[in-house]
Amino acid sequence: MHRFLTFGALALLAACQPLPQPFQPSATEKGVAGAMLPKDTHGVSILEITGLPSAMSGPLRAAIAQRLRDEDIPAAVDIGHRGAFLLRGEASLTPLSPQEEEVQIAWFLVPPDGGDVRMMSRRDAIPRGQAQNPTLPQLDRIARGVTTALLPMLNPTVAEAQGVRGVSVWGIDGAPGDGKIALKRALEFILRENGVPIVEHETPEALVVSGTVSLGKPVNGVQLIRLRWVMLLPDGSELGTVEQENQIPAGSLDKNWGEAAIFAAEGAFEGLAALLDKAPPLKP
Repeated sequence: MHRFLTFGALALLAACQPLPQPFQPSATEKGVAGAMLPKDTHGVSILEITGLPSAMSGPLRAAIAQRLRDEDIPAAVDIGHRGAFLLRGEASLTPLSPQEEEVQIAWFLVPPDGGDVRMMSRRDAIPRGQAQNPTLPQLDRIARGVTTALLPMLNPTVAEAQGVRGVSVWGIDGAPGDGKIALKRALEFILRENGVPIVEHETPEALVVSGTVSLGKPVNGVQLIRLRWVMLLPDGSELGTVEQENQIPAGSLDKNWGEAAIFAAEGAFEGLAALLDKAPPLKP
């Protein structure tokens, strides 16, 4: 099935600032299919998020719980019982520019049996001061990303039993500087962090993702950058595309992409996760 997602541009930053985390979907996507929990598990209890103002911490935890319940996973804030997964977060706020700051949250998922703690990290750019008065769309966007990453962590054996496909990331065409390598590595990292197996070589089972970068002409010190990701089925047919665009300081990516590659990959993942959800599963 062909899927086309358009991502809106964020506010322009000064030339000395890094590319913001860009290109969130303009339409709500459900994400990957819900994973069944083990029979002796009673859902997820979402504990405190340290480092965040209470005005954001409480509503964000409630939004994550609601997203999990939308995936048919029992979830509640601060209410846990025997057999429940425990989820807690450690957050930090870092200024990006006079207009934006970055919310980085390290999430720790504690299994019911007290086994190995599973960890993931997520970064989101928000307007400066918005952590004291977050909007519902901002909270839902962050909650959606956290839930997408949590599902395979709650029970990885479900993904294995359902035959979740691996992904092979092909080349990135048209990227200036070290973007060809940086974007590929960043996307592979984000996919792995979200429980998607990476396949180093083309196989009859793996999905394929390739990217194309195009830059507009500099105008008044800025230029438009577009990223287009294509996901293909093993037979070469197109499963769908994800497109991103943003205004950047002219020439800022001509040499090193740095964290801009991670931000772009994080923005692309939400669209790619929706495509992964539509891919036919492998036969067990």
